[in-house]
Amino acid sequence: MPYHAAVMYPNDAEIQFNRDYYMKVHMPLVESIWKKHGLISCHVVEYTKSLDGSPSMYLIATTLVFESEESLQNAQRDPDTDKLFADIPNFTNKHPITLAGVGLSA
Repeated sequence: MPYHAAVMYPNDAEIQFNRDYYMKVHMPLVESIWKKHGLISCHVVEYTKSLDGSPSMYLIATTLVFESEESLQNAQRDPDTDKLFADIPNFTNKHPITLAGVGLSA
């Protein structure tokens, strides 16, 4: 059963976020390190507003879909995963909020 990891960057007045770097450098790095562990897909969304028109709580949210929970755990244990976390200051000044869980179908 696919297992999802969400990585969300808070949208507050102090956030600095380089979208070009994130999409052209960081996300390809994620894929190059984690594909071998069962990363199926990555989906990045930039949230410009909430449904009521107010500012969104999160600026960028990325969903990573893995083959299983074990796949995600193996990816996290890869020695090269440290490169992903070390790269965060290259595109933002904020730490992401992360979540993980099983995808449900309606």
